[in-house]
Amino acid sequence: MDQNKRDVTSRVFGKMNGGSMSLYLDKDQIGQIHFTNQGNMYEMAEGFEFNQDKIYKSEKPAEIPNPTKYVDECDKGWC
Repeated sequence: MDQNKRDVTSRVFGKMNGGSMSLYLDKDQIGQIHFTNQGNMYEMAEGFEFNQDKIYKSEKPAEIPNPTKYVDECDKGWC
């Protein structure tokens, strides 16, 4: 599995909305399931993925800032 994805299936709940079900994580809508004669159609928000009956949230890796300088007080010689 991708290191940047976290399984959030157990925290997701659904609310019926006519012929579909809206999916929520906490208070945020993260997708919909449309029920059709051809099967269920999953429509997920950006950053979420449905795969093998589980819902995953993409986690961006922490960004490491680029330093503006590498050493302090290096004006007196070789560093």
